[in-house]
Amino acid sequence: MRLGWGCLAALLVPLAGLFVLVMIPMWRDNARLEALYERVTDYPRPPNTRLAYYDRDMTLGRNLSGGSGDYCDYRVRITLLTTLQPEEIRRHYSKALIAGAEDNARISLFFEDPVDGESRVVVEVFDSHGSDWDWRCT
Repeated sequence: MRLGWGCLAALLVPLAGLFVLVMIPMWRDNARLEALYERVTDYPRPPNTRLAYYDRDMTLGRNLSGGSGDYCDYRVRITLLTTLQPEEIRRHYSKALIAGAEDNARISLFFEDPVDGESRVVVEVFDSHGSDWDWRCT
């Protein structure tokens, strides 16, 4: 029986080690994306503005904004409902400094026409850093 357990351990230990080596970069990048999402949702919203609905629109991968290179991109989107004019929303977010993995993240705004006095605004936050062994980014 001992020989059987030893052979099984000799097979499973290297496989478990390989699994951990592959997963560590993924766990790290998932944590970075989650932290970016938290910073985006924690940033104060403009007055007269609320979240349209609760969603977790988060993506990570390579070349999310086009181009090529060895880097990992993170994108977080939240949708707001507001009675403010687009200029007021732009002014509010032009002052925003949301930290990314290496630098401040870039913020883009997308506006839809008002319905019943409220406009829908998509706030997209984009960050990027050099890829470091996450297979989703290489």
